[in-house]
Amino acid sequence: MTTDTERIREWAEARDAVPVRVRDSEDHGHSFARRDEMGEHHEEYTWDEFEQRFDDDDLVFVYHEEEPTGEEMGFFEIVEREHAFERADLGRDELEDSLRSGETVTTEIVETQVVEREIVERDTIESEVIDTDLVERDVVDSELVSREVVETEFVSDDMIEVTVDETHLDTIEEIERYIVESEVVDVDIEQEEELERDDIRTDIELESVQRSILESDVVRSNVTPDDVVQQEVIQSQRTEGDAVQSELLERRTIEEEVTERLRMQYMLEDTELIESEVLTSEVLEGEIIDVDEYESMATGEMETGATGTTGDETMASTGADAEMGATDEMAEASAIELSHHDQGKDVVDESGQQIGMVAEVEGQTAYVDPEPGLTDRLKARMDWGGHGDDDYPVESSQILEITDDEVVIRSE
Repeated sequence: MTTDTERIREWAEARDAVPVRVRDSEDHGHSFARRDEMGEHHEEYTWDEFEQRFDDDDLVFVYHEEEPTGEEMGFFEIVEREHAFERADLGRDELEDSLRSGETVTTEIVETQVVEREIVERDTIESEVIDTDLVERDVVDSELVSREVVETEFVSDDMIEVTVDETHLDTIEEIERYIVESEVVDVDIEQEEELERDDIRTDIELESVQRSILESDVVRSNVTPDDVVQQEVIQSQRTEGDAVQSELLERRTIEEEVTERLRMQYMLEDTELIESEVLTSEVLEGEIIDVDEYESMATGEMETGATGTTGDETMASTGADAEMGATDEMAEASAIELSHHDQGKDVVDESGQQIGMVAEVEGQTAYVDPEPGLTDRLKARMDWGGHGDDDYPVESSQILEITDDEVVIRSE
């Protein structure tokens, strides 16, 4: 040990070292460093500055006497005077007097060494979901992709049952609660020096457990473990033994394609004869009548129809016929307007003969299906489809009259 700055300078120059101050040091920061080993954390100053600071801080230089070998500077320390007194085996007064007189004191000292050992511990954490609860599930959007009529059936005289297949694309928001139990099942320790496993106490960290849960397939969402752990949305606590129980909520958006078969019932509002066909014919009774009898029967009907007709009545009849003719002409001049409500109505001519059904109305054109079935009639009523290639267009100018149930077209 010495406080003689000249002796300290000889020691440093023999090792090509210069006085430096170590930045961010926990103690006074005074030290020595080789010129070729200077780093960003070293601040070099002159010997005059070193001597001034060495005296002001009341420091002692401690070193081993052996000569330097190779690139090693050898052991040295710059310590506070009180600390030097505590470590030396000489008496305090004797050491104090020697240092004050500038002597170099050789003594045995008690060294306290701090040894750093790097230990790398790898824990294998096993997590298991012990309970789940679907807290919330809401359909936020639904899109009808397709609809197809499968079957139609009469369930009563005035009730029709329709079976349809529908496909929906649903967007669903869910919130699910997880209870996860985690436990360390294996510990792998790497160290510079082999130690007994009992000498190392392994304590599982809650953050490591939470990170392992998020990186596993316990939850279905793709999350960033660092962000979730920092937000502290996972609640973890230790249980008996080395187990850790964690609780977390997962919110996710799901898109599902759903196919449903629906049975719908409709009440019949009206029934019209669309088509008639004689399947069988059988004569139940017949007789031969006299020609004169038949003619007298026909003549009597004609006379009965003409009885009671006067001249005034004839004129009134003639006037009524003329008025009806004028009305017909006015009706012909007025335009008939079509609407979507006319879809599904029967189409007849002026004599009442069934022609077909209005399959669809586009503008002022009605498309007539000449042989409609039950399914076609339903589609027209429900507006489920367009007209077919075999439907015939009828302009509004060709229509004589539209009633609640029929569309009457002109004979020509």
